Amino acid sequence: MRRVLFSIGRLEIYSYGFMVALALLVGLIWVGKAIEKRGIGKFDLAIDIAVQLFFGGLIGARLFYIVTEYPYYLKNPLAVFRLADGGLSFFGMIIGAFIWGVLYAKRAKLPTWQLADLIAVYLPLGYALARVGCLLNGCCYGVPSKLPWAFVIPAVDNLQRHPTQVYAIIASLLIFVVLWLLRENRYFPGFLFWLYVELYAVSRFIIEFFRETPVIAFGWLRLTQAFCLLVIAGTTAYIIYRFKAKTGVEKDAPPDIPG
Repeated sequence: MRRVLFSIGRLEIYSYGFMVALALLVGLIWVGKAIEKRGIGKFDLAIDIAVQLFFGGLIGARLFYIVTEYPYYLKNPLAVFRLADGGLSFFGMIIGAFIWGVLYAKRAKLPTWQLADLIAVYLPLGYALARVGCLLNGCCYGVPSKLPWAFVIPAVDNLQRHPTQVYAIIASLLIFVVLWLLRENRYFPGFLFWLYVELYAVSRFIIEFFRETPVIAFGWLRLTQAFCLLVIAGTTAYIIYRFKAKTGVEKDAPPDIPG
């Protein structure tokens, strides 16, 4: 683990914050180039969108994490303000950024779902970078394990644990491959965004079995997993509905008349 990545004089650069900032920077460059390529706007538009999504995502990420880890924060209320220790929920980030982003796009008269699809393709890469920060920081660790690839988190104890940060990185890279292969398919506006949310929820549900968390919702089911199931059910139902609606429209459409 390397909680402090490097120092500049007395200024300490924390690995978690650095990797999150790097993810935002890389995402900004990729999305900015994609926006120009698609003819949606200039690179400056990506900067405006990034600023809006950052604030909405940060608020949502912190609030959602505090809710899911409430036993700890009830005992340590001042820890709510210690962002350097980690503690940002990606689910919360998506929700916060989505709500804030939709409001901004409507206000600025931007193609909301086209932008959502475009951003969704690169989200898993940013998430993978952020999880590298978790790995270096020693947070979001797994339960004890005797598997050969388990390792010790010195800041926690001397037990070998599941490298859930690595699991999340691998899962996110696989999701990126799926979205990249489907990036040119336009099944319906927002398809790639909702597919990403669903795939992330599936991967997070599985990884939660190996992650150390004190919050149990229903017997063996953890609070985050219960939320994942709701997300999976909702996104699956919505995607199926949109596909059926599209098929119905295509069947009812009049045949092309040769000119």
